[in-house]
Amino acid sequence: MALKNITYQRVLNLEDYNSKRLELSEEVLEGDDEEEAISRVMFMVERKIREDVSTKVEQEIRQLKKELRELQTEYDMLKNQKENLQQIALPDPDPDDMPFDLESSNNPEYF
Repeated sequence: MALKNITYQRVLNLEDYNSKRLELSEEVLEGDDEEEAISRVMFMVERKIREDVSTKVEQEIRQLKKELRELQTEYDMLKNQKENLQQIALPDPDPDDMPFDLESSNNPEYF
């Protein structure tokens, strides 16, 4: 009975000049399907090496969705305030109540 050892290694580049390395080995007995064993080891390494990264990305997505909801709520509130302000009828300005500069030629103090 001959044993074969298969090894799969993956290095994942992380931010800030860091990397993560994961290696998995499995012994394959004679008569076992080597292709299936290789695929199983590769799948397990690929899944496990990305678990932390996936969790971090999922947390960031949740945070961004929360911020989006808050911004949407704020936008709706400001939109309602704008509509309310537009409905307020302002009186027409009095044409006789115009502020003039004191040094204007129409000011009687300067005649």
